[in-house]
Amino acid sequence: MSATHREARRTDAIRSAKESLLSRGLLHTDTRPEWLPAEIDRSWRRSLGAGAVWESSAFRYVNEFDLDSELNRAARPVLDRLMAMLQDMGTAIFLADKTGQIVARRVADHSERTRFDNACAAEGFDFSEEKIGTNGLGTPMQEGDAVFVRGPEHFNAALEDLACAGTAIRHPATGRLMGSLSLAAPADTAETMMLAMAREGARQITDNLTATVGRREMALGRSYQKYRSRGPVIVLNRDTVMTNVSGLSFLNVENHALLWEALIGQDWSRGSCELELDLQVLQAQVVGHRLDELDGEPAFAVEIVDRRHQTVSRARSQARSVEDRYVAGLHRAAARSNAPLSVTGPSGAGKLHVALTWLRSTGHPDPLVLDAGDLGHDPSWRRRAKDALASGGAVVLRRLEDLAESQVNAVKALAEVSTRAVEPRDHTETAQDGAEPRLIVTADPTRCSGPVLGVLACATPGAELPALAHREAELPVIIDALVGELPPHRRPLLSAPSMQVLRRWHWPGNVAELRSVVETLARERPGRYVSPADLPPRMQAAVNRRNLSRMAAAERAEIIAALRQAEGNKSRAAEALGIGRNTLYRKLHTLGIDDALLSEPDVPALR
Repeated sequence: MSATHREARRTDAIRSAKESLLSRGLLHTDTRPEWLPAEIDRSWRRSLGAGAVWESSAFRYVNEFDLDSELNRAARPVLDRLMAMLQDMGTAIFLADKTGQIVARRVADHSERTRFDNACAAEGFDFSEEKIGTNGLGTPMQEGDAVFVRGPEHFNAALEDLACAGTAIRHPATGRLMGSLSLAAPADTAETMMLAMAREGARQITDNLTATVGRREMALGRSYQKYRSRGPVIVLNRDTVMTNVSGLSFLNVENHALLWEALIGQDWSRGSCELELDLQVLQAQVVGHRLDELDGEPAFAVEIVDRRHQTVSRARSQARSVEDRYVAGLHRAAARSNAPLSVTGPSGAGKLHVALTWLRSTGHPDPLVLDAGDLGHDPSWRRRAKDALASGGAVVLRRLEDLAESQVNAVKALAEVSTRAVEPRDHTETAQDGAEPRLIVTADPTRCSGPVLGVLACATPGAELPALAHREAELPVIIDALVGELPPHRRPLLSAPSMQVLRRWHWPGNVAELRSVVETLARERPGRYVSPADLPPRMQAAVNRRNLSRMAAAERAEIIAALRQAEGNKSRAAEALGIGRNTLYRKLHTLGIDDALLSEPDVPALR
């Protein structure tokens, strides 16, 4: 068998293995063929899970980069030298930033420029693995190593005529990912020696970066890389802080000075030691290390061993609560009226949480909470509510929309009692002057009957909450509050990527759904760090969906309709759509359609 025939058979086998994975999905765990590189198989699976698209339409032109960035400046002379060496070999050179966007390209002549333009391999295009799948720029950054991708090993069909050798580029001081360098040539002429050349080019770029980094920063960076893999760590001197993602939640800019003062005041004569730190956002048991390699300048590494429960004063707790604009709304409403207060919004929007947060800030940690729908079956509720108000306590009547009309007058009478119980005073001062009796009602006005709306009209509007999907900016505060309700040893620690997934989810179940997610994480990851992989699969899939054009959105809606008509049978749906079954499977992955969507009554075409 000739070498050409063997290569053709290998190419067909690779293409067949990729198409099999596309059609059968990630749930099928067939053994990887020995001839398929492990890094390619891993990348295909990551690409499929991220919703990468194999058609040429996947390429996205971003064109948002800085030509004079630190990476570009360091790489420019290296790219020029490589081009001088490779200009007669039909090889192009590409530099991508950490997002996968191509920020620099070198090609030998017009014909090569046309070749790569046709593959969208040009400055400004997004070559991240999550967008276009396995390739010589995005995959090395995911693998953290050099990768050679030849022909159909590329996930996207538009790149199958190329072979690419790429490697990641990391900052010499911090080790953070900065981008990648790749050499590309026609698949039938490429040589694996390109991989060694890419590695050498990346090393030269790193050397150029090193020359621009100060000596102290390099020393601090070496210490950071030494401790970063052990867990949450903060490395700092008087002017600089380095921390990994898991350590980020323990520190903010304001507390750098507090942490610095706590460390500089310790006795380090006996070496590293365990410390109990009690700062504004960092209450933890830590192991502190005095760093000795910075020429006598004080510097420290702090390994966070155990996060402690934050015990804050009432004044500080109150100040943090009022940062919530809805809690602040209740605060203002209470200042101008002694009538009952209302918190309104759609079901599950977190109305009870807002009411309880405000009551705690005003000295009512344990209010009497009544469900309006249960009042008709609880003959003692009037007495208990009046007793609570008479003793200076608070009553929360939740879900007013469920109130039976037979109870309307009784609730109006309670509202009058609560109004008389509140003495006129300056409500801008809160719990420190003594708690006052308060009645708060929560309701979804769109579900209230006419008589119940009359009850709601007796209350002073305090806060009107939108659905959680419209409160993305406040989501971290809400999550922090929900996590804070858990016992300290059960509190999951959300990483920055996990928080990004939660912020992008559309929260059809509102705060009730968020609370369920937090409680599930507390059971499955108590006191441990939460990565995106630990979150519900439905959230990961939704976040990985790409933004759809109008045409793609219409196609998505048509496919969902066909699948529903076929009761989920994909062969029948493909026949009705006039496409092959394998094509349908690819479109399901491309357009973010899963079985859960088919049971939803109304699914928008564009999510």
